[in-house]
Amino acid sequence: MSASVEAGPSPFALLFAPDRGMERHARVGRALRFFLFAWLCSILLGAATAYRVDARSSTLRKLEMSGQLQTMSDRQVADETHNAERVAEVASVAKGVVGAPVQLGSASIALLALTWFLRGRVKGNAVVPVAATTLLPGALANLLDAVSAFRHEALPPEGVPLVPRTLGAILPFFGHPLMDPWLKLSNAVDFFSLWAAVMMAFGVAAVGQIPKRRALPGTLIAWICYQLLTRVAMNG
Repeated sequence: MSASVEAGPSPFALLFAPDRGMERHARVGRALRFFLFAWLCSILLGAATAYRVDARSSTLRKLEMSGQLQTMSDRQVADETHNAERVAEVASVAKGVVGAPVQLGSASIALLALTWFLRGRVKGNAVVPVAATTLLPGALANLLDAVSAFRHEALPPEGVPLVPRTLGAILPFFGHPLMDPWLKLSNAVDFFSLWAAVMMAFGVAAVGQIPKRRALPGTLIAWICYQLLTRVAMNG
């Protein structure tokens, strides 16, 4: 009689109890269902923002700043608006299509790099399944953003914040808006990204056979450095 195959942990366990679920997932988990869910949410967000894009205001503002608006007919302005909307729609859908594959590759590289840096021993067949689970918080954020985008009547091509993800976006709801430089620092605290980082930390512990007390602070320090670099330093 063949031995029964051990089932992987549920998405709920991985999201809310990664300290227990991730170790089991590293042994028997698969990447496909988590990747497909993240990909679907990414495509849905791209489609939602493309469907609601409206470039009229941004096109008029651009033409006025360049001094072309006074010399253009209504038909020419309409054509410029239409072209801007088509470009924004294609870019939004393309971003949705490539988003999840790029994120999975980035998460896999980050997992390997953190395991090496923390002096672990990589279980090669567990890297991609564990990396795929860290896409779940971002996928949920994309799903909420897609719902929010559909609820808007129009969205500019450059996009607008949809569901609040950062500390800087949430504090104004409690009557505590921040100004620079504190606003930039608070925008580095992305709660969905932090959620994924915590999952990554327990994934590093499971994949690299590293003690959790070393993997958790090491991963979170790396996350803080990454957020400060991408959200603060590169944005001036």
